[in-house]
Amino acid sequence: MKKITGNTPFVNGDESLGMTMLDFWKYQYSNIYDMQEYIAEFIVGKALGISEPMNRDGWTSYDIDYEGIRIEVKETGYYYSWQPDGRISQRRTFDIHQAKGKGGASPERQNDIYVFCLNTGTNEETSNPLNMSNWEFYVIPTHIINDKCKSQKSISLGRVSKLAPLTRYEELKNVTDSICETIKK
Repeated sequence: MKKITGNTPFVNGDESLGMTMLDFWKYQYSNIYDMQEYIAEFIVGKALGISEPMNRDGWTSYDIDYEGIRIEVKETGYYYSWQPDGRISQRRTFDIHQAKGKGGASPERQNDIYVFCLNTGTNEETSNPLNMSNWEFYVIPTHIINDKCKSQKSISLGRVSKLAPLTRYEELKNVTDSICETIKK
């Protein structure tokens, strides 16, 4: 697949229309407060040194393939711009439902590790998802989720924080690498 850049033009035949992909991205994707799910996945991938996403269509059974370990990234926060009157979200949960894998086997979680990401800001100013100090991460091996949550479809932030210590962005790679080593054994 040919790489698209911000300077890639929209054309009509051979004629440039004076629009670029950057114009489209600004138009469609400039509200970063409603894209935190994708930003969280990008942040985790970059922390792990991954430059290209493997989940281009959103329908893969996990988000990141990291040295043969399947990682699922989940995000929640207190503030979303679509909330009426800027109210703070009262419910902070993460989806952990089981799904059928290829071949139609019985439902199970299709990953080896969860990285739960919380944007801690409570308004537009304090929740900037591009500022790593606004994020908390919790890295949990899936076998612990399976053991503690069985077939639950979601897990609360409170429960997540009891299953794993808070991890800051600068610690994310080391914590993930450590968990990967225990999984590989």
